[in-house]
Amino acid sequence: MNLFNFNERNSVLLRTLLPYVKEHKRKLAVAAIAMAVLAAIRGVIVYILGPVVKGVFIDKNAAILNLLFIGLPVLFTIRLAVEYISNYYMNYIGQRVIHRIREDFFVHIHNLSMEFYWRKRSADVMSRVINDLNNIQSTVQFIPLYGIRDLMTVFALTFVLFYLSWKLALISITILPVTSYILGILGRKMRKSSRESQTIVADISHKFQESLQGMAIVKAFNYEEHAIKKFGRTNQDYFDRIMRYLRATSIAGPIMEFIGSMILVLLLMIGSNAIFSGRITTEMFLSFMAAFFTAYMPIKNISNLNAKLQMGLASWDRIYQILEEKPAVTVTKSAVKIKKLDGKIEFRNVSYKYPTGEDFVLKDVSFTINPNEISAFVGPSGCGKSTIIQLILRFFDPVKGDILIDGINLRELDIKSLREHMSIVTQDTVLFDDTVKNNIRMGKMEASDQEVTGAAEASDAHDFIKSMPGGYETMIGERGIKVSGGQRQRLAIARAIIKKPKVLLLDEATSNLDTRSEQAVQKAIENVLTDKTVVMVAHRLSTVRNCDKIFVLKDGRIQESGDHDELRLLSGEYEKLYKAQN
Repeated sequence: MNLFNFNERNSVLLRTLLPYVKEHKRKLAVAAIAMAVLAAIRGVIVYILGPVVKGVFIDKNAAILNLLFIGLPVLFTIRLAVEYISNYYMNYIGQRVIHRIREDFFVHIHNLSMEFYWRKRSADVMSRVINDLNNIQSTVQFIPLYGIRDLMTVFALTFVLFYLSWKLALISITILPVTSYILGILGRKMRKSSRESQTIVADISHKFQESLQGMAIVKAFNYEEHAIKKFGRTNQDYFDRIMRYLRATSIAGPIMEFIGSMILVLLLMIGSNAIFSGRITTEMFLSFMAAFFTAYMPIKNISNLNAKLQMGLASWDRIYQILEEKPAVTVTKSAVKIKKLDGKIEFRNVSYKYPTGEDFVLKDVSFTINPNEISAFVGPSGCGKSTIIQLILRFFDPVKGDILIDGINLRELDIKSLREHMSIVTQDTVLFDDTVKNNIRMGKMEASDQEVTGAAEASDAHDFIKSMPGGYETMIGERGIKVSGGQRQRLAIARAIIKKPKVLLLDEATSNLDTRSEQAVQKAIENVLTDKTVVMVAHRLSTVRNCDKIFVLKDGRIQESGDHDELRLLSGEYEKLYKAQN
């Protein structure tokens, strides 16, 4: 049984965490040298303690006293310097490691496919970013600092103990295997409880986030009491789990105190007999006891570090689970980069089901949209309309069949260069807590002010932007809360068209708007439909009457296709939808 309970999973986690620390090996080496010097100084101090006490207070030797007045200030000055160096460098390493992990984590989650976000709750990811990274920071920062320092101190003092009396030293170090066994058992409990508690913290964050975002609905339906009860159950569950962890950490210190006290009593009994029989001098025994007491505290500190290490490893396990995630959509090295796009889109016998679902959303779907055509997909909710948009953007790949852009299989194209020629306006517009200008410029980061203004004018957004207090420099708040729904959609259209995409995707862009806002947004959309392939997903048929092609989806299959007049003459699914809406 080892002191820190390094099982196979712990070993894997430490190997994956080590490269982050290795980047700072020079600073770590300097800090280790400083800690070694500090340990040596402590060893020297306890070794000379016995002879100094005897020489000054019993023999009244003035020469030893004068030597102390000169030597101790020098020794303490060196100690001050090396302690500062070790503390500063280890704090620097801890902060730098977390800085790098946080950055890698952020980059990695941006490289993952959209299917990851259908499996993971945002609150769970945020909990890992905040709570788990804080735990890892404490582990990286303080485990080496106190662990190396205290281990070196224990080694130095153990040498002094054996040098003074190997028999007494053998008795004193029996504390190590006993505490190692006990801490190994506690370590497993602490790691399990810590991992479970961190998972529940994510659930707590999710419930907070859910209530804050849906507070209007909570209050409108008098749901406050139920929401509070649900949160209370989760909060109590967290309390129970964290108390298991704290019970294990709370018992570690007292156990160390008890074992140390028993060994101390034994040492006093054996040591006093040795002094009376002349096998050891009084000053040697004083130095020995000073070394034992000085070593006891670092050993106790190491046992306390076990709790911090177990929590840190549990947190790194949760972070590493995300870092181990692989994108479901991959780009080959030989992927074709698109310089010019005509905009022809083909689906050939495409079927798809979501990773978390059992049924196919799309079943053997085939269609062709020619360059510069305006096409729409209509049908009841859940028939797979939005899935087609997401497949065109290659948020995920079809389970069966192929999707072609300009005759090239989507899997053979470079995703970034493909999306450079595409833009999307979604049903739930996402705007960022930034200026109006920067939200529009997100579509083309290098766009000039004139291009931003041009995109706003084309999307019928320029007038309301100019009426805002700061114009284009106005901060629009979290998720664009400072602008209306119709204004948000027009900003989204401006963002979509500023890069002049060849393919424009409209995913129910007007479905959440009132009639007046819908008319304004529809007018803005009509302003930008020329010279591009447009794929619309619509619930309201009034928005697709003028489309070149309309595809009617039902149960994941295309039931009918044609323009508005052709589909009405068929008296099929489209006619049923049309009559239902009119």
